[in-house]
Amino acid sequence: MERELQYNPYDRFMDFHVLKADEDDTELVFHNVGTKWGNPNGTLYGGVLYSMADSAMETACAVAGKAVLTLDLAMNYLRPALADTVIRGKTHILHNGRTTMVVTCDFYDDGDRYLAHGKGTYFVTGAYEMQTEGADGNE
Repeated sequence: MERELQYNPYDRFMDFHVLKADEDDTELVFHNVGTKWGNPNGTLYGGVLYSMADSAMETACAVAGKAVLTLDLAMNYLRPALADTVIRGKTHILHNGRTTMVVTCDFYDDGDRYLAHGKGTYFVTGAYEMQTEGADGNE
């Protein structure tokens, strides 16, 4: 799934990486180095976690074998994410239906502080097809 994630130019630009991807857990990681993604308050811009939640939850849907489009995504920011930390987003599929999926994503830093909670609803467009499959003759 790491190659699949890197196929997306935005995920590659943001430097999101797959830490784990199986039917039980899908986790993405982001190294918040320095202040590149900081806001005027000196903490991580919330949009980074928002977009990481969407990427992580869509990856979880792909692991479940479904291609999806985002219908709705909401975030609860609980603690500030600080510079020079590693942030992990861990997903959980709540509903895996024929036409919709509902997924949560919880964020922790490398000090195991609970940072944020996201929940997304996704429209299933069909079976997920590997984007990178066959590009070089390998999966």
